[in-house]
Amino acid sequence: MLPDQPPVAERVDVLRLLYPWYKDEVYRRRQQMIWLTVVGASALVLLLFLVLALPLSRPGHRVEPFLMITGVLVFSIAMVYFIHQQCVRHKMAKGILITLEQALGLYEDGRYLNDTSLYPKNWQNSGLGDRSEFIYHSIILMLAALVVFALLR
Repeated sequence: MLPDQPPVAERVDVLRLLYPWYKDEVYRRRQQMIWLTVVGASALVLLLFLVLALPLSRPGHRVEPFLMITGVLVFSIAMVYFIHQQCVRHKMAKGILITLEQALGLYEDGRYLNDTSLYPKNWQNSGLGDRSEFIYHSIILMLAALVVFALLR
């Protein structure tokens, strides 16, 4: 043991303290991505119904629809950015969580259970194939496109 390192028992206590916090952080970031998608999609659906139900502008005045299109695009881009920001933080927290799980030996065979690991080994890289961000972005962008097309009618 190096002189500047804390004892092993103290390091394990720190890992056990950090683990639930990062586990909660992973779920909290996922929840934020879902919540942002729901709020953004709801606003765009409401706007779509309003655009289809109400007259757009007076005849000969085409400025209002283009201002509304600009607003829809700014709103949609902001929502996509906020979702992406939460996704980046989710992936960072998930990476740290996996590192903590590895340090606690949750993937080691025989450490907690006879002849098997407590967690399946494929969980160590399960976040690499996560397509949720693509789905959240697609929902916002498709609804934004529908609103824009409704405004251009």
